[in-house]
Amino acid sequence: MRSLLISAVSVIALSGAVWASHAGAVNSESYAVYSALLSEMHADPDKSVRVISDKTAADFSPGKENKQFDFIRENLSPISQATVDDFKVQNVTSTQLENKLNLKFKVVLVTKEEIDKFFGQGGSWWKGFYQQYPNSNGLITLSNVGFNPTMTEALVYVAHTCDGLCGTGHYVLLLKVEGKWKVERKVMAWIS
Repeated sequence: MRSLLISAVSVIALSGAVWASHAGAVNSESYAVYSALLSEMHADPDKSVRVISDKTAADFSPGKENKQFDFIRENLSPISQATVDDFKVQNVTSTQLENKLNLKFKVVLVTKEEIDKFFGQGGSWWKGFYQQYPNSNGLITLSNVGFNPTMTEALVYVAHTCDGLCGTGHYVLLLKVEGKWKVERKVMAWIS
């Protein structure tokens, strides 16, 4: 009985370690989530380019006020607590993205320095941005993805800005159904 208990604890600990081992890493499953989200939420056929920040957003640290996580749980129910907890862990720091997205449109990853050239002091703002990226739908920023332990539920934040008073931020719940990620539910966190 004791050896059975030790074995069960070892399996649980090992599975938790495997699940948590992706902390701060953008893995192939994360890119599959991003691809599904962008295909559904940013599928504007009139725009052939998606300009995406090459670093993930990182404003979700566990030390911050938990109101945003209460908001997520209330509005994306029945999201699992494990997914929300992993989202918190994944988004303590920003992560470098690579263009490993599987999309039908062109993706351009831009650095913070490139973004600052447009929107920093003396920048040309949206006029310059659209001159540089004329067939884009604006600027997209993604968070790291939080998963449940079985990697069948995912939570991600996406911000889309397209002008001074044009933008939204959403928390998005995705489910893996028959091996493919699908947007299950989304909730708007802000709009301008």
